[in-house]
Amino acid sequence: MTEAADQQVGSAVEPVQQPSDPWGRSLYFHENVDWHPAVRELSEQFGLAIIDVVRFRDETTIHVESEYLRQVCDYLRTHEELSFNILTDLTAVDMLRLRTNPRFDVVVLLYSLKNRVRLRIKAGVDDGEPVPSLTPLWRGADWLEREAYDMFGIVFEGHPNLRRILLQDDWDEGFPLRKDYPLRGWKEYPTYNTERTVARTRTRWTGRGV
Repeated sequence: MTEAADQQVGSAVEPVQQPSDPWGRSLYFHENVDWHPAVRELSEQFGLAIIDVVRFRDETTIHVESEYLRQVCDYLRTHEELSFNILTDLTAVDMLRLRTNPRFDVVVLLYSLKNRVRLRIKAGVDDGEPVPSLTPLWRGADWLEREAYDMFGIVFEGHPNLRRILLQDDWDEGFPLRKDYPLRGWKEYPTYNTERTVARTRTRWTGRGV
C-alpha cells in the first residue's frame, strides 16, 4: 500500500470523541459501556476485581469478585459524583445447569438519587462460600440477606443475626429456592382427606358484571 493510500485510510477513520462532561447522566446509558461513570471509576479503583460488564436494554450489570462486594458497594455509596446511596434490593440466583461454577449469583440493586439511575452488582459464590455482608453499609440489608440465606443457603460474613426469616428455625429440609430442590420437599408426608366430601359442581361463566 502506498503512502498516499495510507493517508487516505487514516483520514477515513474518525477519532473517538471523548465526552465533554465525564459525569453526564447520558453516559449511564451510552452505547459505549466503558464511558459509564461507575464502570470507569470501578475499573480504575479495583482493576481485576471487576470481572465483566453487561449492558442489556439500558440496564448495566457489573460482575465483581465476591470478596470485594462490600468494598465496591461502599465506594459507589460514598463517591461524591456516583452517589449510589440507596439499596433497592438484595437477592440471589441459582445458576445450576447454566454454568459450572460459581453456582450462585448474589445480586445487589442500587439506586442513585443524585443521578436518577440504577445499577446492578453481581458477585458469584459457590455453595458454602461466604460473601461479605452489606449490613455495615445499609441496615436494610439485614432482612434481605436473611431471606437469601433462608432460601438459597448463602452465608453473609459479618451479618449480626444470620438465621432463617421465612421458614422456622428448626427447618431441616435445605433451601427451597435452589433449582435442585424437589417440588414437594425432601420428606414424605402422609396425605389426609383423600376422599372429597363435597361434589364438584360444573359452572358456566355468563359474562355478567363485565
